[in-house]
Amino acid sequence: MDRLWLLPAASQPAARGRAVDPWRRLQRPFDPAALALVIDRGRAGDCLLIQNRRFFATPIWEDGEPPVHILKRSSAPTRAWRKVARGWRGDGVLLGTEAGIDILLYWDGRQPRIAQRNEAP
Repeated sequence: MDRLWLLPAASQPAARGRAVDPWRRLQRPFDPAALALVIDRGRAGDCLLIQNRRFFATPIWEDGEPPVHILKRSSAPTRAWRKVARGWRGDGVLLGTEAGIDILLYWDGRQPRIAQRNEAP
């Protein structure tokens, strides 16, 4: 994974297409009225659009620096995620929440998936 960024609502991506909602395991047409996480997967023109109105509608995604970080597969913190992220390939993306508990967005070789650890806020 080379880079990622947020695409604010009312923006049009350079490459239109389908967005993925890994929480519901659905693909749907890109919704320009909703915030999207854009992940550049490192291949020529291969960007993944992640959208979920419910998750990205919290204030943590609207104010200040977005709580999103690339988690390198080779880094030490990945050990804690391996048990809950079955089939994880490549790098992952840590998504922050209002409760302060991170969620891992990862690629399983076919599609993006969400992993959560059993943590209390």
